[in-house]
Amino acid sequence: MLWQMQDLLPLFLILCMATSGMSRETNSAPRASFNVMNFGAVGNGLTDDSIAFTKAWSAACHGQSLARVIVPAKKFLVKPVKFSGPCKAPRITVLVMGKLIAPTDKKAFKANYWLLFYRVKGLVVGGKGSIDGRGYVWWRQPFDGFRPAALKFYECPGMVLAGTTHLNSQKQHIIITKCDGALITNINVIAPETSPNTDGIDIATSKNGDDCIAITAGCSYIRIKDITCGPSHGLSIGGLGDPGKPDESVEHVQVSDCTFKGPGIGARIKSSQGGRGHISHVSYTNIVVHQVGTPIVIDQYYCPQGGCKNYTAAVRISDVSFIGINGTYTQNDAMSLLCSQTSACTGITLDNIDLRPVDPKKKAHAECFNLKGRAHNVKPILRCLSN
Repeated sequence: MLWQMQDLLPLFLILCMATSGMSRETNSAPRASFNVMNFGAVGNGLTDDSIAFTKAWSAACHGQSLARVIVPAKKFLVKPVKFSGPCKAPRITVLVMGKLIAPTDKKAFKANYWLLFYRVKGLVVGGKGSIDGRGYVWWRQPFDGFRPAALKFYECPGMVLAGTTHLNSQKQHIIITKCDGALITNINVIAPETSPNTDGIDIATSKNGDDCIAITAGCSYIRIKDITCGPSHGLSIGGLGDPGKPDESVEHVQVSDCTFKGPGIGARIKSSQGGRGHISHVSYTNIVVHQVGTPIVIDQYYCPQGGCKNYTAAVRISDVSFIGINGTYTQNDAMSLLCSQTSACTGITLDNIDLRPVDPKKKAHAECFNLKGRAHNVKPILRCLSN
């Protein structure tokens, strides 16, 4: 699967803020540089360079000036590392020009991450290098309940991730949690189609972020733009609503000008039966799909493990719009909008939708249940909404 996040003109103001901040760091403030080679790294892809990375980070973190940790154009074997704050340095830039590779020995992993940035304010991770989780050693074995994420950010407000390439994660490539104001731009995420659950970017309990693949509980005011994605499980909101959990919410999410390719799902909102909370004010606009399995999905019966009970409670879904979505699909239904039997999805808008089966002999079809809203210029017709 391949995701490409591109920093185009609509993100100009956000990018200007990030760029001007880095410019001030370069031109008007003293800055200390910490090259991992100077802390004992070998960079041959065989020697464990974890200690050198930890030492370079510690020196940068405890300095008083703007700091840069440099990873030069070599290959570095790095075991699981936690880069911890808070730091005295007002801003730390980790410049990745080489390639970081994960160990293939599963016994090296004791926690749910490979690389973790923890409570670091003013963090920038960028460069033309790559971060390779070498997840194939995990994919080819039966899932035993544990697989780490490749790169995690936790409580790093205002963090920036830019320019890097992320390959073959053990599980998720990137997880961002409690990082208000995060900016992700111009990165590539690449893994084989057969790799299991290798989400591109998961955002949880964050506000005001950009460019993600999966949005989970606690997220609000997220804008996603100019993504080419596929083959994958689509750009998903959820799943929310596990029985017994407190109210969960996702709201004010805008997805626009994206392309989905290959088998799988395009735009998806999912929740389990029996949960509480809400998903509201979500828009998918100007989406192109190429041979996608099912381009548009609302699934309030999400049950990945199977055998789920039939509950009456449900996450409330309201004020969701799908506008300007066109292209081709391969499964039976162009749209599958299945809302809770006891709690209808309300304020649903579909406008200017044109979805065609790849097989020209196949009749276009869509399914829906307990949906309230309006449909205008929608093909195929949704019979449970006025058109």
